[in-house]
Amino acid sequence: MENTPFGVLLWDANMKLIYCSKEAAAKFACTPDDLLYKPINLLQFVHEEDAPAVAALITEIASGRKNHNESLNRNLTKEGAVIYCQWYNSALRDDQGKVVNILSLFQDVTAQVDTQLALKKSQQRLSLAFNSAIDPMWLIRVEGPNAFRFETINHAFTKVTGWTPEQVEGQPIEKIMPESSHELVRRKYNEALTTGKIIDYVEEAQHPSGIKYGEIRVIPIRGESGEPMRILGIANDITEKVHLQKKLDAEHEIRSRQITSAAIKGQESERSKVSRELHDNVNQVLTTVKLYVELCIDQKIDADAILPKCAAYLDNTINEIRHLSKQLSAPSLGSMNFRETLTELIDSLRASTQIDVALEFTKLHFSEMEGELHLTIYRVAQEQITNIIKYAKADRVHISLKENSSLLYFTITDDGIGFDLSQKRQGIGITNMQSRVEILNGHFQIITSPGNGTRLEVEIPVIIEGDVCYAEQTVLNMPSA
Repeated sequence: MENTPFGVLLWDANMKLIYCSKEAAAKFACTPDDLLYKPINLLQFVHEEDAPAVAALITEIASGRKNHNESLNRNLTKEGAVIYCQWYNSALRDDQGKVVNILSLFQDVTAQVDTQLALKKSQQRLSLAFNSAIDPMWLIRVEGPNAFRFETINHAFTKVTGWTPEQVEGQPIEKIMPESSHELVRRKYNEALTTGKIIDYVEEAQHPSGIKYGEIRVIPIRGESGEPMRILGIANDITEKVHLQKKLDAEHEIRSRQITSAAIKGQESERSKVSRELHDNVNQVLTTVKLYVELCIDQKIDADAILPKCAAYLDNTINEIRHLSKQLSAPSLGSMNFRETLTELIDSLRASTQIDVALEFTKLHFSEMEGELHLTIYRVAQEQITNIIKYAKADRVHISLKENSSLLYFTITDDGIGFDLSQKRQGIGITNMQSRVEILNGHFQIITSPGNGTRLEVEIPVIIEGDVCYAEQTVLNMPSA
């Protein structure tokens, strides 16, 4: 019995140890003489938590109720160290069937138990991390070509999709994922298995909780010792982000249509204005001149008196047409910069009205302005000056253009009669000004009230490169070189 790897103990009917192999004594860090023929205190060699169960097993064998039993319990060495032992106990009987001896074979399995406990703890930690993750996670067992089955899911998976573990675990993916996703999911899973790499993709899927959008990551896990391969799936739920983006896209589309509509209305308004001017002024004058010329030809009136009047009428008509042309044409950066165009606009206001106008340029770190930005400032100024002449009854107007912290500030302030912004319907002119500013990602505001004048404020993000000021939005939209 000394050649066996087991420790061997032989007890008499009174549970006194009458044989102890060297292997058995060594496992308890003592010699056989330390144990033989001496009273044994169970708590001396058995962990106190396991002692009641061990005592019951001893009684079971010693009483003859069982011939064999076995147990795994914690034992104590002579120094008090804890070891795990697997015990196999057998009753030895005489010819009358009476138990005369008990044979115990045991093996130190501490290393195996420690490994199992470490593995169990590791699995518990993994399970805790798996189920504590805020992102949905799932484990897929690979059962063959295009054969994938859910092995487990975490709590977040249930929370996001509405699927419970009872519904999902053990099911093939086709029973859980919508049919529209089958081909995509199989292709991505096979790509991960074939390449051994992490694969990312975006998926839209219908679940019990509704349509969900997810950024999916699948990680191949190679099996060991003949175990099948597995795939770990992780999803970042981007449903809210997708819905928000769709909402923003829809709002952008609506805004684009509004801007287009405003631009078309503005064009129609300008055409109507030109039509009225041509009909009411130019056409009437030309008709009068034509009538005078015909009368002169027929010698029905004094040509010397009438022809100078016709020339004067024609001069006025030429000036009227020139004025209409200037209103319709955009300023040319090739010939005039923003200072010149605004100054010319102010000069025309001073020449045609009694309004006191002040134009101020403050802290401008540039001398030229990019075309679209220049045109926006010019058109806003042109429209607001027209509004002031028509409606404001103002005595003084202050126009300011300044730049600070990558923002261009443009204001037009008058001391006129003002108006109730909540009561007055916003006309096409104001809509056009606002649309032009917002196209450049700017902010447009009118501040007014009855009797307190009107202040127009424009803020546009800008970028200054060299000596030229660009609208930031224009630079961002420029194609890459």
